[in-house]
Amino acid sequence: MKRFVKALLIGLPVVTSLMLASCQGSSKGAADCCADSTQVLGTDTTMVSDTLSTEVSAMVERGVVLERVQTIYSLIKQECSYLGGSTDSDLLDKAFCTKSWNQLLMAVRRQEYLTNTLFFEVNHWTMSHDTDLVSFEEFEVRNMVFSDDEKRAQVDFTVYEENSYTPARIELVYEDGQWKIDNFYHLKYMFNMRERMWEYLDNTQMAYLL
Repeated sequence: MKRFVKALLIGLPVVTSLMLASCQGSSKGAADCCADSTQVLGTDTTMVSDTLSTEVSAMVERGVVLERVQTIYSLIKQECSYLGGSTDSDLLDKAFCTKSWNQLLMAVRRQEYLTNTLFFEVNHWTMSHDTDLVSFEEFEVRNMVFSDDEKRAQVDFTVYEENSYTPARIELVYEDGQWKIDNFYHLKYMFNMRERMWEYLDNTQMAYLL
């Protein structure tokens, strides 16, 4: 796309010069010719402007998403360091996740209480079984989707522990004026947290509570 825009910007002056030269070479119909060339030039310029505007907007939004995620996980790293490896996951969910995610999480917590079982095999924030001191690196924004109804994005990153690392992914949704996390993926074990939460509720016949 960038090559197309660059080529179009370079080619526009050349095309314009040729069309103007053609107009000057013939006095008859010169006004019509120049009018046509102005119309074409105006249309092409608008297309280039729209393309550049879209690309710039996408780049800006990617930067916003990246900064948001890096800030969130910087806070999580600080909390792990301060609390000796533990995190208040539910508080983090309320602060940084979507309404839909928190609604599903509450149903899971109710079922854990009623059945005296534990759903989460790994901490979905630190991607570890026994939360330890971790760091989060290599953030990359992927698969941004914009529509009239919603804005979504995926961010891949790596969780580093003392002797291991885990590739991870989060999905984000733009909600109430902020980018919020809507799902977590543990890519080493291929855990889709939302799917596993629904399976847990279905298997224990508690999905009707939602």
